[in-house]
Amino acid sequence: MKMNIRQITAKDWPAIMAIQQNCYHDIAPESLASMQSKWLVSPDSCMVYEHQGQIMAYVLTHPWQKGDAPKLNSVFTSIENSCSLYIHDMAVSPCAQGLGVAKKLVNHVVQISTTLGFSGIGLIAIQGASEFWQRFGFQPVNNMSKQLSTSLASYSDDACYMYLPADKAV
Repeated sequence: MKMNIRQITAKDWPAIMAIQQNCYHDIAPESLASMQSKWLVSPDSCMVYEHQGQIMAYVLTHPWQKGDAPKLNSVFTSIENSCSLYIHDMAVSPCAQGLGVAKKLVNHVVQISTTLGFSGIGLIAIQGASEFWQRFGFQPVNNMSKQLSTSLASYSDDACYMYLPADKAV
């Protein structure tokens, strides 16, 4: 299968929102305004996976501080002074699961993070995804700040903040 990972464009949003709706069952889907704000503050690091003209997956990333995470459904207008990249959301359409699409997207994000000089990548794993992320070297961070604990409360009960330092990226 020919891989086509490319930057998100305005015409991709109906497909992105449909994939989000199909993939998340433990949290309410985020609004279009929230999702698009991540793309608008960091368009070079937000991607879709396209196959034969159809969007099969997406990843939304943006700069953020290590050890912290935004609350769900936050809308950004700018992000400043951030040394890490944050994977806000990555979802693969059910029809593309098991094809290695997620692995390709994660590897692409790691490459972007390295190219842009970030010190690492943070994320919040939900719906039992922490084992998936550990396969790429992400580790749970247990010593959380009060601010991170507050942000985690906006996610599902199994939400887990994870981090991958740049020097540990595979």
